[in-house]
Amino acid sequence: MSKKYAAFITALFCVFIFGFGAALLISPDRDFSQQENRYLAKFEAPTLSTLKSGEFMKDFEQYVIDQFPLRDGWIQLKAWCERLVGKQENNGVYLGTDDGQTLFAQYTKPSAEDLARRVGYVNQLGANVDVPVYFALIPDKSYVWADRLPHRAPLVDDGSTIQESMDLTGEDVTDIDLRDAFSGDDVFYRTDHHWSLFGAFQGYEALTQAMGVETVTPEGEPTRVSDSFYGTTYSSSGAGWVKPDEIYTWVSEEGITVTAYPKGQPEPGVLYDKSYLEKKDKYSMFLGGNKPLAVLENPQAQGGKLLVIRDSYSDALAPFLAQSYQEVHLFDVRYNLNSVQQYVEENHIDQVLVLFSASNFSTESNLFVMGR
Repeated sequence: MSKKYAAFITALFCVFIFGFGAALLISPDRDFSQQENRYLAKFEAPTLSTLKSGEFMKDFEQYVIDQFPLRDGWIQLKAWCERLVGKQENNGVYLGTDDGQTLFAQYTKPSAEDLARRVGYVNQLGANVDVPVYFALIPDKSYVWADRLPHRAPLVDDGSTIQESMDLTGEDVTDIDLRDAFSGDDVFYRTDHHWSLFGAFQGYEALTQAMGVETVTPEGEPTRVSDSFYGTTYSSSGAGWVKPDEIYTWVSEEGITVTAYPKGQPEPGVLYDKSYLEKKDKYSMFLGGNKPLAVLENPQAQGGKLLVIRDSYSDALAPFLAQSYQEVHLFDVRYNLNSVQQYVEENHIDQVLVLFSASNFSTESNLFVMGR
């Protein structure tokens, strides 16, 4: 290596190190990453306590990582490089065989002991109330679209979690098997873990048929309200080449009243909050995002009162359910720790549906609320 070449490499290294260091100091800190859909670390001045404990250096390292100049571009460059060398996974996301256009979050199956404990809470609910209790798990996208998965992808849904859950339910609970309910190229979002409007409708058909209430097909055609949706799986992947998803609505808001309980007190809600279509979290357009409790009322419906113990998948499902039930009560155990049994009694509920995605049911820490 010549001296001139060595000097050039040294100078280039110094420009890189000090240049990016200067850019980090000059550039204003970002509060939120739209690409990653999360808040970024901010600089915290050191104190004697944090210096002694080493906490300052830990926090400062995360601050540098989060606020690194051109961070989003570097993340996408890494994903591109991974793809060019033939890797089918990046940051815990599998790249689909459709030229990487479908993104799959890795699925972790619970242990047999953990699953039995979780289903046990559903069984307790069935034993504690005097109304029919139905239990359904929504299969993961990796089960429904297994043909798009990379060859031998290890952490995927093979349907066994749903089967084992149904094997564990007691006589007071009626299972609804949704594994074969979905078909089509648009039943899930390619960039997100949620089912799409079309998947939610197919789930609605299977659920209402099993629960013995009328299935109502909305009038007209679905309306596209966005063609620029990038979901949470995309945020983790860095896959900048992926085309955005489309979001649709179908059920009319006319005749349906929504009451939300964001802080325990009632306030007017909406079926669709289209202000979210201008934000990264466009899926929250359905019902305006997660709420501890929301009640949809439709006096023209044929069914009675349905309580849904649920996760965020029910946000897209709720408008369909409101066509079949006069009241749909959406109870989110992530934010609502009140007694389910007491709620059923006080609100004269006719049916209870426990509905989670298989992935969320395997990880949710507040399922114990159903046993109260």
